[in-house]
Amino acid sequence: MKLLVSFCLCFPLVFTGWAQRLQRYQHETFPQIDSVINVPYGEARNVKGENEKLLLDVYSPHGDTLRKRPLVVFVHGGGFTGGDKKVGYPLLFSYGLAKRGYVCGSINYRLGVEEPKNDKSYFEAMYRAVQDTKAAIRFFRKNAEQYGIDTSQIYLMGGSAGAMTALHAAYLDAKEVPAYVNTERWGMLEGNSGNAGYSSKVKAIINCWGAMVDYRWIQKGDIPNFNVHGVADKLVPSDSSLSYNGFKYGSQVVFEHSLALGIATGIRLYENTGHTLDNDKSKQTQALEEAGYWLAAQLKGKLNVTRFEKEILAFEEADKTETYTNNAILVTGSSFVRLWKNINQDLAPHEIIHRGFGGSTVAEMAYYIPQILGKHQPKAIVIYTGSNDIADSPLDKTPLQILETYKVVVKNIRAKLPNAAIYWIAISPNERRWGVQDKILEANALLKNYCESTPKLHYIETMPQLLGKDGKYQPELYIGDKLHFNEKGYEIWTKVIGGVLNRDFGKK
Repeated sequence: MKLLVSFCLCFPLVFTGWAQRLQRYQHETFPQIDSVINVPYGEARNVKGENEKLLLDVYSPHGDTLRKRPLVVFVHGGGFTGGDKKVGYPLLFSYGLAKRGYVCGSINYRLGVEEPKNDKSYFEAMYRAVQDTKAAIRFFRKNAEQYGIDTSQIYLMGGSAGAMTALHAAYLDAKEVPAYVNTERWGMLEGNSGNAGYSSKVKAIINCWGAMVDYRWIQKGDIPNFNVHGVADKLVPSDSSLSYNGFKYGSQVVFEHSLALGIATGIRLYENTGHTLDNDKSKQTQALEEAGYWLAAQLKGKLNVTRFEKEILAFEEADKTETYTNNAILVTGSSFVRLWKNINQDLAPHEIIHRGFGGSTVAEMAYYIPQILGKHQPKAIVIYTGSNDIADSPLDKTPLQILETYKVVVKNIRAKLPNAAIYWIAISPNERRWGVQDKILEANALLKNYCESTPKLHYIETMPQLLGKDGKYQPELYIGDKLHFNEKGYEIWTKVIGGVLNRDFGKK
């Protein structure tokens, strides 16, 4: 049957086609959604030996004029023994995604963990859920025209056991299925739950408080992921400090491993928060907002972590001929650093290793920093990045995601240089990005607090010096692109950054 579910937003919305295209995906833009409930998408044998009909619900934005919309398939939690597609956070997320302009397919799947309950029986329960999830994805490809779906933009999202299912549907290959799985009884990984002949691949996944049996199943070139987790989760690990019936590697491990492989990824951690974010609807709504930013960036196809290989290889070539002492200071970052041509003279007499690259992001810094450090043993590392993460609408990363990714940058530096001083240069204001100045200020505040509360981390404040008396950017500090510094802009950076280095290391 077909139901119409209406929701009143807290502010008036008058939409034109232009406004919907601008706002959709990142924010809730549709006040009403359409729902089609209990759609059969397949059938498969369950643990009772019975053929079970598999059902899903479809949510879509009411009155949408687009004929092809991105799809998110959502998989509910419940420990593989309970839960349902239409209650709790599955409903919150499904409604929220549809109101952002997505089609959302929330699925039920075969439940049940066989006796004796152990790591093997839980893995097989997840295995069956993966098979059903793949059948649901194939169902939507098969019926894409009916539901108005862009088959090149299909995503997978899950919570708890559903997130475990999503992670393994994305990253477990048939050749990696453990030998103890009874494939004679349950079939191969792709399963026989229905809709054969269509692909079950997705473009990216969102993992909400889930974990993997083996994070090494995520390999270079695999699809992107976004992760949400409560750090105080005592049921499913946010790291690897405990195990849920063999599911040991949580969101933090997935995130850091993905960064190390150059896979586009993001994370939103909640301190002092347990499983399912303590069922706190406000936190779950915040998590959806963070995931919405990340998904919107995925739609634009922007997140390519390994695009600056040539520049990094050029650094490695330079390292073969250039020599620096252990008294040097390595300065790295995005185009603001790359274009600082007079950096050696400006920061003299400090010995500078100049390593700016591209228009890099904080994720790219996390990925490349081990190569950038190379054989060097500098006494300090100065970093400018983050500006490109907040550059556009939709944002690649929210301020909180920038902070979490910068923590991995620091961790990767500490692995090589445990005692070096690390400096973060505040993200600078400019005309091109003045529309997101509030996000820049938010990111700077978070990073400042992190640096000031962490040993051997330092924050270099430049915002007051770069703003005019009216509190706005100063056009005379920038070149014609209204983004990068001219000589006057670099004079301010020289004075501020050089002053900090002189303070901490002396001016010889």
